[in-house]
Amino acid sequence: MATQEIINVGAVPNDGDGDPLRVAFQKVNNNFTNLFSTATFVSNTYSVGNTAGQVIWSTPANTMTTATFFVRSSDPGTNNSQTVTITSQLSANSNNVKFTAYGTTFFGNVLTSYDMGVVGGNVLLKVNPETGNTLLHFISASVFFVGNNVPGLNIELDGYVPGSVMETENNLLITTEE
Repeated sequence: MATQEIINVGAVPNDGDGDPLRVAFQKVNNNFTNLFSTATFVSNTYSVGNTAGQVIWSTPANTMTTATFFVRSSDPGTNNSQTVTITSQLSANSNNVKFTAYGTTFFGNVLTSYDMGVVGGNVLLKVNPETGNTLLHFISASVFFVGNNVPGLNIELDGYVPGSVMETENNLLITTEE
């Protein structure tokens, strides 16, 4: 993740020790570029059965730095539902992701636990269902990318048919935007 560039304003006004105007405004531009390197994703995906480690979201590790997820998991055959908010950060070497999750059961029984990791160069959000039922996972994510956003990047599903990508109920591919 890019760091904030602090403008050196000197010790006192007009002491000549601060950044020249050109350098100062380059830092301003860089700081604003960092602000606009965020993409927002919304999708529905399903997990089937109670096999642990089912991937419900994926993105390349070489572009992501941090992300915040809101996931609402529900069992369409019952009234059971739960939500979780997950904040995550990719390690500097892109080999590991650290995350914190806060969850609430809206109604009924606990449906699943959540896990994150880096596998095959992709950051994965995974579920470990407690039930053998098919679960619906509504995912809303805000992801901070390295550098400029990469528009049109498909969000792929790991562990499914190669090239599987997340899509909406209207068959629109879930991709990054500018």
